[in-house]
Amino acid sequence: MKKFTVMLMVFVLSLMMSGVSMAKGINQEVKQATMKVDKVYYMKGSGYYVAHTAKDQDGRFWVLQVTAIATTKEDKSFTNVLRKQYQGKQAIVTYVEPLNDDEEVEIWTVKVK
Repeated sequence: MKKFTVMLMVFVLSLMMSGVSMAKGINQEVKQATMKVDKVYYMKGSGYYVAHTAKDQDGRFWVLQVTAIATTKEDKSFTNVLRKQYQGKQAIVTYVEPLNDDEEVEIWTVKVK
């Protein structure tokens, strides 16, 4: 029984090590997009305030969550404060595109200038 347990552990560890070495062979390119924030609004479905950027030449855009806490109801004065703070500014998004089409883009950082 002890030999079987040791063999099983060695087998599992070898699978883990081969998976790690295969994952290291994949290089994802870090990309950066700079776009103007077109509008800032309260998204009723999620309860978050978001910033919506203008479209780039390929028709792509970003919808960026501005607040960390969701609310059940929009506060109009808070919406106006966020609009003054973000609308018309440049959003610089650093991201990695997914390897598979069914995955989402991984955003690393967002800076607003």
